[in-house]
Amino acid sequence: MNLDPAAISLKKNGDKIEALIHGKTSFVDRLARAFPHSNPDQFVSLMDELGHEIGIIENPKKLDDTSRNLLEAELKAIYFVPTISAITSVVPKGTGSQWTVDTDDGEYTFRILGRDALKGNEPPAIEITDENGKRYKIDNYWDLDPESRDLTSDLLPDKVVKARYYTRSISSSRSGRGRGSSSRGGSSSGGSSGSSGMGGSIGIR
Repeated sequence: MNLDPAAISLKKNGDKIEALIHGKTSFVDRLARAFPHSNPDQFVSLMDELGHEIGIIENPKKLDDTSRNLLEAELKAIYFVPTISAITSVVPKGTGSQWTVDTDDGEYTFRILGRDALKGNEPPAIEITDENGKRYKIDNYWDLDPESRDLTSDLLPDKVVKARYYTRSISSSRSGRGRGSSSRGGSSSGGSSGSSGMGGSIGIR
């Protein structure tokens, strides 16, 4: 159901959003962009705690200032993906852990439910999803400082580790071939000198 922005008023109520729609109050548990990549500024879905859709705001820019600012702040919290530049703390919490990190958007503290929260589908980049579904990213894990890497070494996705070993293996192989070529080149020169010497001996005889 499309909602008329002129008939909607949004305000924060605890950890939920209270929506007054045509004089009736509904509590919004979750927001979702219908087209987060192709059309992120339009068609925002409001859902209740059971996941049922309350309605869709086609053009959020037509909301009153207070409602629009609240909606934009909530959507940023959901869809903005901070880039982690350093990891300052990882504290075990049950089967998961609580992280404190420095990002391009300041310091964040969040909890992950386990090692599966870290995805390394495009190594050396890592995407981390916290217990609330918010995402964070590390552009290049190996560019982090040693302390950050030490704190998270046990949680590394296998793909990131394997890609690292593969890259090192290729570099080592190329380096080895280079040294082998130089050695063979040196041996050939030595062989030529030896042949010349032998030829001289035969000539003397």
